[in-house]
Amino acid sequence: MKLSEFKKVYEQLNVKHSLPSFDNLNTDFDIGKIRRDSGNLIRDIRRVMMEKIVYYVRLVEVMINPSQASPIMLMLLKEINLEDRKIIDSVMNSFVELEIASHKLDVLSNASEESKLINNINSTWSKKRDDVMYLVKILEKNLRNKSSSINRKSRDYFS
Repeated sequence: MKLSEFKKVYEQLNVKHSLPSFDNLNTDFDIGKIRRDSGNLIRDIRRVMMEKIVYYVRLVEVMINPSQASPIMLMLLKEINLEDRKIIDSVMNSFVELEIASHKLDVLSNASEESKLINNINSTWSKKRDDVMYLVKILEKNLRNKSSSINRKSRDYFS
């Protein structure tokens, strides 16, 4: 299905189910990548949206329990403080609620509940986006700090 066709079909769903705008969902969740309507487009949209949420659930899981994390990730997680952990927990709780609701709809799907969850995913993402960005910036900051300390040690060693 071409993107223009998909937008037209989506607009019909939007009118029927009061969904967020296509452009909003496509920007945040890449719903335009759905190439074929499986016969339940609203479910397909929800599943594509959940891909992003689940991706960040997995990242936050590593931040909470780094026992299975790569050595690089372990290095980046050493400097996480109590305030960071509060944000991590908040993101995790919000996103896991969405994941559980999505699992329920994978078992028993209906358009009304799918549309409610799509709206909830969109709303939750909008509220938590800054927190997710904060978590990514923690990793970025820790990488910079670690890199500068490695560089500083290297220079000290050869001085």
